[in-house]
Amino acid sequence: MRSLPILSLLLFTSFPSFGQSAQPATTSPASDKKSSTVAGNVFRLDTGEPLKKAKVLLQSHTGEEFSVFSLTDEQGHFLFENLLPGSYDLEVSRNGYVDAWAIRTLAPGQNMTNLVFKLARTAAISGRVFDEDGEPIAKAAVITYRASRQQGKEQENDDDPVLTNDLGEFRIFGLAPGRYYIAVNFRPEDPFHRYTPAANQKLNTGYLPSYYPNTIDPAKARALSVGPGDEIRSVEFFLRASRFVTVRGRVICEICGNSERSGRVSLNPQGVGLAHALRGLDDNFRPKDGSFVLRNVPPGSYDLTASYTGSELTDWHLARRQLEVGTTDVDGVTITISRGVDISGHLIWEGAAPNEPGNIHVRLQPLGEDQPPFLEPAVKPDGTFQFKNVPEGSYRPVVHLYGPAEKFFLKSARYGTATITDAGFTVRPGADLSLELTVSSRVAQLSGVVLDAVSLPAVGTTVVLIPDPPHRSVVEQYKSTSTDQDGKFSMTGLTPGDYKVFSWDFVDESAEEFTTPDWFDPEWLKPYETKGESVHLEESDKKSVKLALIQTRSDSPASN
Repeated sequence: MRSLPILSLLLFTSFPSFGQSAQPATTSPASDKKSSTVAGNVFRLDTGEPLKKAKVLLQSHTGEEFSVFSLTDEQGHFLFENLLPGSYDLEVSRNGYVDAWAIRTLAPGQNMTNLVFKLARTAAISGRVFDEDGEPIAKAAVITYRASRQQGKEQENDDDPVLTNDLGEFRIFGLAPGRYYIAVNFRPEDPFHRYTPAANQKLNTGYLPSYYPNTIDPAKARALSVGPGDEIRSVEFFLRASRFVTVRGRVICEICGNSERSGRVSLNPQGVGLAHALRGLDDNFRPKDGSFVLRNVPPGSYDLTASYTGSELTDWHLARRQLEVGTTDVDGVTITISRGVDISGHLIWEGAAPNEPGNIHVRLQPLGEDQPPFLEPAVKPDGTFQFKNVPEGSYRPVVHLYGPAEKFFLKSARYGTATITDAGFTVRPGADLSLELTVSSRVAQLSGVVLDAVSLPAVGTTVVLIPDPPHRSVVEQYKSTSTDQDGKFSMTGLTPGDYKVFSWDFVDESAEEFTTPDWFDPEWLKPYETKGESVHLEESDKKSVKLALIQTRSDSPASN
């Protein structure tokens, strides 16, 4: 698992270029440009001791691509010299510790020599899996979910599930500190759930997915909290047998025509993201007859989804319906894919408009649905845009600016004559309504300093701005950064409103594509709610705060 805590990066100007070849330590030719140096130290978070043999990887983003790595010495020191100016990734890793990562930019001739990374030890969870008679189950898939909730969905670790051995034993290691849900799924025909069973491969009975603490109801699952270096043992699961059935049906595709392209049908358990420990319930369908067969389905409540993509990626269609499955086969299920709704829109700017308006895109973020954002049409110079074929459902508009660094916020939004709140708006077939989005460049700014327990500057710590509870579903309003060598931080491009500001000695911010940092989890945040500093921001505000460093564990040392 590649977890990337927001750890101690001191100096805030960035790192050098990305690449293909890895070589031990120092340089890339500086040609006729002024070269730069990047250096620093890697320490243990818990003791403050230097970490020897930590791998520090430097990779460039643009220009002539390259990558270079260095191993830290006895003092935890690393050094890169003769670097070209540019934007860089810097990643620090060592066996038994959580990876650290950051992006910075080097100006010509700039030297960054005081970088500091503090690595937390990884944790592990181990246990056993048994059947209903208490016999160990081999090759059961044990799946971990990080309890960072965004829109109510748990996020599965990017690693493959861990398989139990012949004694039913499992060990999940390399975990960043945090809260985790554990699920077990035993599918003897395919433990990793990667393939649809063959047409003649049917199980009369099987085992239902189980969730810690040994429940088949994902809504009753509880998270395990692990700290740096924790080893949680003796986590046991007793799987429950159930009859499996077959679901047969037909997709009626009103927009497919005579296409030979196949579509996809999937059956997903209703409920929280943990329910998706049960996977592999899908099949292709051909528009000509639309038939599908889903085998080895346990009893339960499901969402049946059918999707079809035409010759263009934007020609995407989706249908969804609920389906109850009992202990007998289900035949004659039908689901209809029809054309979605076209939505035109207009973007209005308040204040200074961006220099490159063609880089502005509008996204529709589905609410309460386990599906990706719906397209991102570019906004034309006159401010107009259009979504085509939007499926029925609830959405929230999000405005993005790619390329230049101008800052802005979405001030107001309307769909037809109705004002759009954080709860979004609903798209229904037959409605001919348009979106009106008002965007303002009058953003707020927040700066400040973080002090540790002995009132010294807290170097390289995470600072997070979190909207007050009525707006915590709006992910775009969360902002994070790190303190520099003087314990100072700065945030720009902020949406006016009420917030709390926090600074922790350690949090885990994963860089994986579909995961979110600790602070999106309300349960993780709950113990720290009273320790945040409240701040109210008006349009064009420039405010400053002084923060006390929050220790996530009592054994965390004061910042150096």
